[in-house]
Amino acid sequence: MQRRDPVLIAWVAGLALAALAYWVGPQYFLFRVADSFHVALWRISEAIGDLSLMGRDLVRALAIGIYATFVVLALSVIRRGGAGKAALFWVSALFLFLVGGVDLTTESNGRWALALAVAGVGAVTMTQRLRQAALVLR
Repeated sequence: MQRRDPVLIAWVAGLALAALAYWVGPQYFLFRVADSFHVALWRISEAIGDLSLMGRDLVRALAIGIYATFVVLALSVIRRGGAGKAALFWVSALFLFLVGGVDLTTESNGRWALALAVAGVGAVTMTQRLRQAALVLR
């Protein structure tokens, strides 16, 4: 691998900076650099804000989808004669309480995350019960 000459790199960088300062205008160069830095940071913060909105929507969508999966699995367990009625009732009641709760301050994602966790635990439990029922039936 060829080693770069640091003196040449310093001269090229200095001449490129001089050309940029001439193009922007020497009297406004520092202002433009600071303004560009400010705009870049603002765009990064807006992108992070957009990601947090997408994350909130993702948590809500996952909670709804996993709850629907839980309901289908619980009904399958009940249909096969397994214990699932109480779980279906309590997980549904808790999920609807968390999702339908009135939030007076701000739109919190914590309720949805907790609803996702409840539905996820219920779905995993029903999956295990279905697997156990499948082993017993064979």
